[in-house]
Amino acid sequence: MQNTEPITLDRLRELAETPGPCITIVLSGPDIGNSAAEMKDAFSKVSKELKSRGIDSAPLLKPVEQAVNTYRGDNRFRGSVAILRSPAVLEVFGISRSIPPKVEVGDRFHAGALLSIIEAQKHFYILALSQNRTRILECTENRSEEIPFPEGFPSSLADAKQTRPPDHVLDNSSSGGPSTGSMGRVMFGTNTDREDKDEYMLHFFMQLDKAVHVALKGSKDPLIPVGVEHEIALYRRVNTHPGLIEPGVHGAADGLEGRDMHQRALDLLDEHVKQPGGEVPADFDKRVGTGHASTHIQEIVAAAWEGRVSHLFFQGNAQYLGTFDPVRQRVKHTDDPLDTPIDLIESAAWQTILHGGIARVLPGAAMPNGVPVCALFRYPAPATVAAAGSAELAS
Repeated sequence: MQNTEPITLDRLRELAETPGPCITIVLSGPDIGNSAAEMKDAFSKVSKELKSRGIDSAPLLKPVEQAVNTYRGDNRFRGSVAILRSPAVLEVFGISRSIPPKVEVGDRFHAGALLSIIEAQKHFYILALSQNRTRILECTENRSEEIPFPEGFPSSLADAKQTRPPDHVLDNSSSGGPSTGSMGRVMFGTNTDREDKDEYMLHFFMQLDKAVHVALKGSKDPLIPVGVEHEIALYRRVNTHPGLIEPGVHGAADGLEGRDMHQRALDLLDEHVKQPGGEVPADFDKRVGTGHASTHIQEIVAAAWEGRVSHLFFQGNAQYLGTFDPVRQRVKHTDDPLDTPIDLIESAAWQTILHGGIARVLPGAAMPNGVPVCALFRYPAPATVAAAGSAELAS
């Protein structure tokens, strides 16, 4: 069976808790109809690994073979096919672009492969700003679909005017969102040259921001505003969604065809990843050494297990074999089979996800100085804080 639903961050956390054995298979293609040999090799490797664990492979793999055969019969396109299989899960994904092949049996599904699937599927939302009827669309690379607008919230400026009129000075009305560049409150002073309409628009957008949170159900996936430049600028001032993508798509949302709006949003997403500060903050280098960011895998692994990693970024081919003792907070780099090494970058990714953080696979060009892995921390380690305090006293 084919799973047409994208893997969201919430679904990713569910998959993290799936009891093993967990089988991750990514077939690179190039054509789904010609991947029989690749599939056969993958099944052989999985069967050997399951046998070494004392597990009968037939109950797990036979349904996979049937699902893939059905999928082959209905779909022929260039791209990758991803298969997730455990005693409780059987999902097959067709991905229109190629992602790195993977065959693995583990206690969890392979985090890097899942994140690559998410990246390829490009799950995001479009906020089509309109004074007449604002819409919210759920999108992937290949489709977009309008989702129901939350009840009780105005979707137009006229509806917003039916509620209480805006305050003359809209202070203490909204917390600064990620696009404001400030952690304080947003102040909306009324200038003598500001039109009354802008006051009503700000009031409307403040309610719209709340509606977005209800509609997206806490999702942190990218949100791309589409609208005339002035209105996007106004909305940016009240936005509190962490995934708002700058600068948005400029153009009257009512006048853009759905296909054009979707493609321009995709183009903006691709450009966003490549730009400094698009995913990894532009000032990342300045944060290193302060306890708030790191490029050192030993430090990152320990922080991930402690739940201190808010964002983990790594290249798709990055790997660091070793062991980690969470009691002693000790990382050992080793590929000796007697040590039973694991991929510590993979481990850090799952720990980040399980603790509510965000893990992303990025191309080397989007990583600071091309490093294989880097992370942002919610707060410094106690030892770092103590060292910083000692340094201040000494100075």
